[in-house]
Amino acid sequence: MSACSVESLAVDEPLAGTAQVAQCWVIIEQPGPWGSQALLESTIDPVLGQQLLERSEGTGTSLLLARHPDRTDRNLTEHNVWVVHTSPGDCWMRHGLIRDLSELTTWDFAAMAQGQLPPIGTKVADPTMFICTHSGRDTCCAIHGRALISAVHEALPAEIRSSVWECSHLGGHRFAPTALTIPSGAVWGRLTPERALEVHAAAFAREITTESYRGRSAWPQPLQSAEAHVRSSIDERAENSLDVLWVIDDRAVPARPGVRFENLAQLVAEVRHRDGRSWRVTVRTQEIAARAESCGKDAVTGTAWVPVAMSETANWR
Repeated sequence: MSACSVESLAVDEPLAGTAQVAQCWVIIEQPGPWGSQALLESTIDPVLGQQLLERSEGTGTSLLLARHPDRTDRNLTEHNVWVVHTSPGDCWMRHGLIRDLSELTTWDFAAMAQGQLPPIGTKVADPTMFICTHSGRDTCCAIHGRALISAVHEALPAEIRSSVWECSHLGGHRFAPTALTIPSGAVWGRLTPERALEVHAAAFAREITTESYRGRSAWPQPLQSAEAHVRSSIDERAENSLDVLWVIDDRAVPARPGVRFENLAQLVAEVRHRDGRSWRVTVRTQEIAARAESCGKDAVTGTAWVPVAMSETANWR
């Protein structure tokens, strides 16, 4: 069997509309090895890891582990922790050091997905990039992710290398190397070192590039695809210039967290620009030729949300 990232590229599987859906991210520094299930198979107490998974399940908040190549001490007395609300227009994060990770079990993960972040550390604005290197989960992430973070660190000035970390599974091994930038919640795939550096620089400029862009995690995947299509079509780079709604009975409404689209083959999204412009985008499921979703697994057919029509509508304001 070939590498899953090679198979995905060979069948021209679209990137847009494939980001993991999360209205909030909690990213926990935890050095050392990570098994397939990072929170259960690391040096974190597995009982604590299970509690965190159970408390976060279905809330709209996703958990990641992170480590930095310059911080090799596996017996940390304090862990860097980021908490990020990713909703465009209300996108912000807090960062702090936590001595006892059991504190996280007291957090209300559902409320965090709504923007009510816990009073950890301080509110921060400067972005951070997390590159998936989760070898315990997939070979492509291990090989391509590690090569990418090494190349990025080598290219960046020493004083800003602290803004690029390794992380556990981001979803979509077959798009490796993958990355997440916060606070935007933008997710990327098939990154080259040059493109990763562009993404990193754009994040500091509060911009999003459309190359290698999988979508923003705040939205369901069909809406991610619609936003990415409009962003590319009008060459819009400003990070928080666009919002996306779901059109039901010709009325644009927010897609509630947790809404599922498995039984739909097509929908219409309304993408709104903060300057008042808006577009209706029809997205449809498209079958993807057989490819492995992860290294070592059999090839299976899949589906992708792809834009098939776009038209500008009346000013939404």
